[in-house]
Amino acid sequence: MNATSYLPHQNPQRVSVEGLSLPDPATGLAAVPEQVPVPIGCSRDLVDVLVRGPRYMAYSVFDCEEPVNEAAMAAVTEVSGVEFDPGDEDAALCGPVLVITH
Repeated sequence: MNATSYLPHQNPQRVSVEGLSLPDPATGLAAVPEQVPVPIGCSRDLVDVLVRGPRYMAYSVFDCEEPVNEAAMAAVTEVSGVEFDPGDEDAALCGPVLVITH
């Protein structure tokens, strides 16, 4: 398993996968482990499950007003197939994003 933190205007950073998980294979439900808020710099109650699948998870900060995160949009599109429009504030990822893959 790999975990990468994407912060706007910075290079992606690998983070420890200890304590992180993918969605439950039987139910597809995603948890928000205690370790998720650390690399995205928010409190646990602001963590948003952005997308999930059997082999990936992406977390963001709920209703984030930080700059558009083009690197995160590319990474999430690559793993999930979900496309984002950086020119549309309602369809762009802003602020920090954590992507977990297997």
